Amino acid sequence: MEEIPEVDGLDDLTEEERRSVMMIREGSSEQAPIELAIRNLFVWAIISKAEDVHIEGRGHRDSPTVHVHVRLPGGMVNFKFEPRGKEARHWETKMFQLTGTSQGATTPEIASTRFDIVLPSAFASRHGLKPFEDDPSYRVDIRVEYTRTYNGFAFISRLLDSQRAPKLEELGLSYTLYRIILRALNEPSGLILVTGPTGSGKTTLLNAMLAVLNDGTRAIDTAEDPVEIALRGIGPIKQRQIGGNITFPRALRSMLRSGPDVILIGEIRDAETMEIALQASQTGHIVLATLHTNDSAETFSRALDLTLDKGRDAFRLAQNLKLVVAQRLLTKYEGPVVKRRLTRDEQQWLDANGIPYGDDISEVVPERVVGKVAVLEAVVTTPEIKQVIRADRMDTSAIYRAACDQDHFEPLATGGVRAVQAHLSTLHECMQRLEGNTDARMHPSLRVRLARQHGLDFVQVADAIDAYHLDADSGSKTTIEQHIETATLGALNKVIEQEAA
Repeated sequence: MEEIPEVDGLDDLTEEERRSVMMIREGSSEQAPIELAIRNLFVWAIISKAEDVHIEGRGHRDSPTVHVHVRLPGGMVNFKFEPRGKEARHWETKMFQLTGTSQGATTPEIASTRFDIVLPSAFASRHGLKPFEDDPSYRVDIRVEYTRTYNGFAFISRLLDSQRAPKLEELGLSYTLYRIILRALNEPSGLILVTGPTGSGKTTLLNAMLAVLNDGTRAIDTAEDPVEIALRGIGPIKQRQIGGNITFPRALRSMLRSGPDVILIGEIRDAETMEIALQASQTGHIVLATLHTNDSAETFSRALDLTLDKGRDAFRLAQNLKLVVAQRLLTKYEGPVVKRRLTRDEQQWLDANGIPYGDDISEVVPERVVGKVAVLEAVVTTPEIKQVIRADRMDTSAIYRAACDQDHFEPLATGGVRAVQAHLSTLHECMQRLEGNTDARMHPSLRVRLARQHGLDFVQVADAIDAYHLDADSGSKTTIEQHIETATLGALNKVIEQEAA
């Protein structure tokens, strides 16, 4: 097992700078090597742009074997430290000290806590990190989940680096989807829901949305469990941590009395929170929130289920819910592109999702993991969808069918296959991480229909739709059909050139 790489220049910092990074013993005590290793571990993880750090002690309580796992953009890296007497247990003791967790008889079996690391600005810049312009240091918040396991301990530390939080235009969104999100954010009021499982990028997307609104002209209030990315700006910003006696409903009621313009709700979990979110969205506030559902169409039904009076609130929801976005992340690979035969399971998955395909597929052969690809399924609440919401019975399939005619709408499976056709990810990733839709086979989306009708792949269709909106926004009268025809002609010429070669 490899050792944690040494961080160049860390030992050259002044004593005061090293203490600001992490308070540790640096002398000749038996605990000093472990504390040095912990400091080096977290600094290396930060400059390597890691997502999280797992520290696990396994075996005898007084002399555990310590396993360290660091999730880097290129995948998980693992380290192992064999016990060297009772000092090996100091990994647990030091983590308790850093997080301010009580030790001894009062040590909890499960705890959520945090600490931060402050890197000197010059040191951070030397390692490719860009501090905020108005801050002389580079601060990273470390959110820690501790649990006592059956044979040891585990600290799962998530690195929340607000300096690296991407802006909306840096998320790799298509132009069509980017303008749809901007249009929703520029509404005077309304509710925007983002849905997806843990680790699907909801926090990153919501933070990018908040950055658009955080221009100094609006008061921004958030209620989160926990606060994940610290907001900065010249305008009034208040971030409330949910926990203990502070519940989402209690925090939101207090928030509404403080006159915010923008409200972020970390998660809508119950009818009371949904009621306050709807109330705020219809009284001049922009409300951003998350909800746990499988796809965007199902989110409309789930949102209505969480209301207190479905008859009355269906009209409120239809009026105030502006946009729903379901997001997933696929692993992004680099490697050669090869053509291969589709397996039977792959053909069945594609067919079930209404995606036309032959017997072969060209995809990247994973040699290196180079990050993530975001797949977004967005639905705008059009008049047709409002009518479905206000009906006597919410029909999720009708929501989906109405969304299929929106030119920005890309079902999760379709978006995943587009990433495969762009040679960014694999079909296996799509099948593992993306939910299908039982209505997709009988009711294909506009993009699938265009691909099937004109013999294009989803990348070519997406590019044509983006080109249409770019031209339309600059005053062009060119129709979307004309852009599709141009894409079809380009694809045909490319085939002729390949055959000639």
